[in-house]
Amino acid sequence: MRYAPVDERDGDDSWRDHPNHRRHVRAALMELATVQSFLAANNLVLNPEGLERFLDTLEPEYSAALAALRRRSGGDYSPDAREAKFPDFKPRSSAGLTCWTVFEAWVKERNPAASTVNRWRSVFKALDARFTGRDIAEVSAEEVLDWKATLVTPERSAVVVNGIWLRSARVVFGWALDNKKIAANPFDGVRIAVPKAAPKVRDKEFSEAEWKTVLRATLVEPPAQMAHYNAAARRWVPWLCAYTGGRPGEMTQLRGSDVKQHKDGFWVLKITPEAGTVKGGKARTVPLHEHLIEQGFVEFAKKTGSGPLFYDPAAQRAKTIDVTDPKKAPWVKSREKLADWVRDLGVNDPAISPNHAWRHTFKRQAARAKIERRIRFGMCGHSSSDVGDDYETPTVEDLATEMRRFPRYELKQKANEATQTPDITQS
Repeated sequence: MRYAPVDERDGDDSWRDHPNHRRHVRAALMELATVQSFLAANNLVLNPEGLERFLDTLEPEYSAALAALRRRSGGDYSPDAREAKFPDFKPRSSAGLTCWTVFEAWVKERNPAASTVNRWRSVFKALDARFTGRDIAEVSAEEVLDWKATLVTPERSAVVVNGIWLRSARVVFGWALDNKKIAANPFDGVRIAVPKAAPKVRDKEFSEAEWKTVLRATLVEPPAQMAHYNAAARRWVPWLCAYTGGRPGEMTQLRGSDVKQHKDGFWVLKITPEAGTVKGGKARTVPLHEHLIEQGFVEFAKKTGSGPLFYDPAAQRAKTIDVTDPKKAPWVKSREKLADWVRDLGVNDPAISPNHAWRHTFKRQAARAKIERRIRFGMCGHSSSDVGDDYETPTVEDLATEMRRFPRYELKQKANEATQTPDITQS
């Protein structure tokens, strides 16, 4: 079926009143004018009513354009009055960035934590493969939705897709939008519907049997061939986590210089981003429990010196030139080795973290000992949404006073318990 240009018609627009004719004309116009490609390239999504209005406007202009081409093919190059009413055409701008290079630019400017870069780099490698060679200004919201539909797999949950894959893309493309590289963020509002959470089968703290298993294992003589830094991490880090509520990485990055004696006589740990990384970038000082001191931790720290306690400083390699591929810090590797060791001990319930569970255990133990909330938050470095809590931030002296009430982890063997591991003297 041939549709004559607008200036060749007999003025009969009765086809508009026939649904079947109208449908065929609309379909031909959508295809010939590459409407879907135009909308996608400009990050536009129209609802049915909007699309109809768009096509109503486009149809006479498209027909007029065909008529002008026909006249010019016949040698008529006279000015087209209809064309003159439109503004001068300006080529669509581009960002000059691909999915990978925009990630590189974001990393260089924002300097995020190495752990964030390592988690997000796989996302942008996947995006770069999906949109190979494409400028980010050309990535449409419709294409993003198509990509989203491929992300949930048997190995990758909807929670991971939302929390890492879509969030990272939304943040980096949002940075490009803020920097005037793109006109719209195609990832805005894009999420995966998360299935109802699985039933909670246990708490996140260690059970008594689990924390006893770990703490007893710290007292076993390490293998002779084990590096002394790794042996020290096994011996002390679980106890430090148990008695401070600190994050495992905060403990494995400790230096001898971070163990200090307060002017009032008690011993403290300085947990500081100067030693590695601290969530929120805020240093804090916490008291050492007397049981740690009795076991010899302070003497161990003094003997080790001012440097790292739980990793070899010589293992720190030069920073990589590639900002999108940071190497793991040695204290991170030490933390990961501890997690593997705890799992090997048989504390392998997937519902708990082999290291982070100490924070839950500490806070539960402190709550049971009636240690007030602000002290628990102060020890763990937790923030509060209550503005009033900022006025009641405890001092290290407050922490030391309250932590004298924190109970010891009792490892004395009960009559019905059999173990090969040595016992620790309790007072």
